[in-house]
Amino acid sequence: MKFRHILLAAAAPLMLLASCGGDKGEATPRTLADYKDITAADSLLYYFGQMQAQRYWSRAGQDSTLGSRESRDEYMRGLRAGLEAARESSEAYNLGLNDGVQLALNMGQFKKEYDVALNREIILNSVADGLMNDSAVDAHGMQREFRNILERFAKEKEEREAAASRDALAQAAKTGKWTKITDNIYAGEGTDGTGAPVKKGERISLTVQVSTLDGRELDRQTRDDMKVGEYFSGPVTDALETMKLGGDRTFYTSGSALFGRFMERYRVKPTDVLVVKLAPGAPKAAADSAE
Repeated sequence: MKFRHILLAAAAPLMLLASCGGDKGEATPRTLADYKDITAADSLLYYFGQMQAQRYWSRAGQDSTLGSRESRDEYMRGLRAGLEAARESSEAYNLGLNDGVQLALNMGQFKKEYDVALNREIILNSVADGLMNDSAVDAHGMQREFRNILERFAKEKEEREAAASRDALAQAAKTGKWTKITDNIYAGEGTDGTGAPVKKGERISLTVQVSTLDGRELDRQTRDDMKVGEYFSGPVTDALETMKLGGDRTFYTSGSALFGRFMERYRVKPTDVLVVKLAPGAPKAAADSAE
């Protein structure tokens, strides 16, 4: 049994099909015992295939669309195409094949991330030109130019997301009848405090609770002593400056305005409307000394 055939045979049982009863003709997962005349190499590839399947399920845990039967079948078609495309006698060809697949995936992600058109002929010509001479290209110079353009794309993306988030927040504010403070923060219900007005640069204590509109809590913090404007983002500072010590109020902002580039950490989108509950008071150290 040739190595390539062994690898293709091992790929076949990667997808663990659910057994729903033999009378309906559904496939059931094969085990190593189902193969005849198994060698140690065959066994090695079988277990490698099972690990590859587990790796796929791990990815599906991050992206639920990969768990569908259609996606699993598509994966198998791609896996088989890759195995068939490789040439055992040409290391350089296989290297190019691998890099080409990675480039295609990266370009697809880049287009999705930054919403820009990409011309594959440009990158093919660029690589060919870079390999034309016997000397290496100026890596530092190329990386510098690459970073400059990438930073520009990132800034343009942030601006698009910010504009879309402001529009989404304004629409939600009309429905909720919230009071506008700035384009990025609106006020809802709450109680007015009896203490001094909160001012930027002054020290306060603060309880903050952030959640989505459907109630998923994202963050909850209590600061005993902090300077207004130095710790939390701009919308929070703008909201605090409408309050008095001892009060509490609910505010509304967007994922883009509150978390910026850290949105993925909290699993929110730029246009998601977020609920921010604030309760400012005198700094704890000052309150303790007064007692």
